[in-house]
Amino acid sequence: MRFTPLLVALVALPYPISAQEQTDTVVHQSSSGFYVAGGVELARLWHEPGYGPALGLSLQAGYARQFSRLGLRLGLAYYERQREYDASFYGGFSDFYHRSDARSVAANVDLTFDLTRSSIRPYVIGGLAIYRWSVESRYDNGTRFQSVGHNGWLVPGVGLRFPMRNIEAFAEARLHIHSGHSLVSTPLTFGIRF
Repeated sequence: MRFTPLLVALVALPYPISAQEQTDTVVHQSSSGFYVAGGVELARLWHEPGYGPALGLSLQAGYARQFSRLGLRLGLAYYERQREYDASFYGGFSDFYHRSDARSVAANVDLTFDLTRSSIRPYVIGGLAIYRWSVESRYDNGTRFQSVGHNGWLVPGVGLRFPMRNIEAFAEARLHIHSGHSLVSTPLTFGIRF
């Protein structure tokens, strides 16, 4: 009878330890899901003062998989931007003032890395995107010009993600360089993962 408490303690001891291990495993277990996001951009290029203000829109969707602090995302995106070219860009020739509409469709592969393990997680993004873009320019003198092309580019960025009830919300700022200065975009994007 003296050994009964010792026997009970030995049998019960592994249960709290295994329960704790199970909790830790769930926290670090990989997870996956789909995401959708939309963003806006109101930008002026700092290194080219002749470019006028740009107003842009971005829409994104894809699949994401999280492995502890490292994440992998595969996605598709659509970008649209309107930009004005003002007098300082052309040196005063009014016939060359114009507005351009740029549209891009992209397929991207991104790696993300969480900077912390807290529930609200800042992260960095390294991505590669392949773009198909088109630009239509409308000049003051009535002339129209259109160009189409494709290219690939690295797409760095930073983000912040935080859990909500059954979804995860995120906000990101990224740098997209589709083709030359006129197609540099830096949209601020908000999305959800489910």
